[in-house]
Amino acid sequence: MKFQPAVDFTAQGINIRTLMTMFRDFEEVPVTVEKVVPMVVFMAFSIESYLNSIGSRRVKIWDEIERVPWKSKVDILHRNAGVTAVWGDRHLQFAREIFKLRDNLAHGKPEEVLGPMVDCNEQAIAILESADFGPAWYSALNKDWVMKAKSDFTNLMQKLAALYELGDSDHLCAAVGRVITVDHGH
Repeated sequence: MKFQPAVDFTAQGINIRTLMTMFRDFEEVPVTVEKVVPMVVFMAFSIESYLNSIGSRRVKIWDEIERVPWKSKVDILHRNAGVTAVWGDRHLQFAREIFKLRDNLAHGKPEEVLGPMVDCNEQAIAILESADFGPAWYSALNKDWVMKAKSDFTNLMQKLAALYELGDSDHLCAAVGRVITVDHGH
């Protein structure tokens, strides 16, 4: 008789564990928008990987549709669970917010941002040198945003899991291990 270790590996669990490490590290370092931007991108990445994880486990044709846009995936998962996605609900509004931010970062085109009128050139230069000077969506990426996003992210993951009664911590599962017993004598 032989024994073989095996795991059912889930990429979304690794992605989300990495994101949670980013959240933890964020609490230990000074906050700058440059530290928040990677979290936004990785949050979108983690959301989509969890949508794919649920879909691959619960929707028979997921392999054929996994390349559709994230919003379509949300609609498909809801329909398959026998409900309609309510895009006005907070957790789905949060998903929209994250993907809009991601799209701004990935597909953004140059835009002119006008600052306030000031009385002297030195004041204008000081504003230009400010790390916070940029579009409103960019300037909003601060510590308060991150702390709220962490809670909203967890809520979104739990609401998606609830569609299929997967449990509140399903999104955190990276691998399930087992030992296979192989009897070569029979």
